[in-house]
Amino acid sequence: MSAVIDAGIIDLASEGRLSATSCMSRGSAFRRDIHLLTGLQIDKGLHLNLTEALDERGFFQPLPTLIRNCFTRRIDPIVIEREIDHQLDAFEQVASQTPDYVDGHQHVHQFPIVRDCLIKIMRRRYASPLPWVRATRSPRRSRISASLRLKAFVIECLGAHALQQLADGCAIATNRHLLGVYDFSGGEKRYVELLDEWVRLATPQDLIMCHPARGPDEGDVLNAQRCAEHAILSGSEVSRVLALHHARVALNASSIRGV
Repeated sequence: MSAVIDAGIIDLASEGRLSATSCMSRGSAFRRDIHLLTGLQIDKGLHLNLTEALDERGFFQPLPTLIRNCFTRRIDPIVIEREIDHQLDAFEQVASQTPDYVDGHQHVHQFPIVRDCLIKIMRRRYASPLPWVRATRSPRRSRISASLRLKAFVIECLGAHALQQLADGCAIATNRHLLGVYDFSGGEKRYVELLDEWVRLATPQDLIMCHPARGPDEGDVLNAQRCAEHAILSGSEVSRVLALHHARVALNASSIRGV
């Protein structure tokens, strides 16, 4: 999405604090910065984007419009398939590899129509084992506030279980749970508190998503909290939290596939 977000990701990947990075393949920042991940032990996945107007022409709609059109089936599957193929083509051309996994910006990959098109295309394009797919199921036992649990549950209700059924039917690996859902507020202090709870809840094959950035970006309304995430994830607090809960960052796709 931007140079400062890429810089934050590269910092954390270099420090072994990230296991994966999701790439918006039709953005100029991806084309400019992907080479900086060369040699780092990190999965590179396609971050399927159907809601943000980036630097190239393509299909996108505002998130509320896309949700409404997908759930009322007012989207042409041919259009979605074409866009997914374009984004996969762009990823493979620039990264010189197939994606290790696929997820979605604002979780669009699990929406009705989109999920069917995605799985169909993955089966057509790739040999076994297929790239893994990010699931959005949330753990049930949590001390996180009710409002954040509700947000995680709403994301899950947008298609997690239907996507899981499709993935299971095609032997596509998924993570077990997704943690890291919050309201992008509270600065460093609150993020440490949330991170502590997410790591406490995490079990093998779970994912904690994050949204770091290194440096200011006036055009990004989430920039202050992105910088707070980067500060915590690059500092000593992560080591303390991981040690407290006897956890570690697993640094390759085999952890998701259960190998």
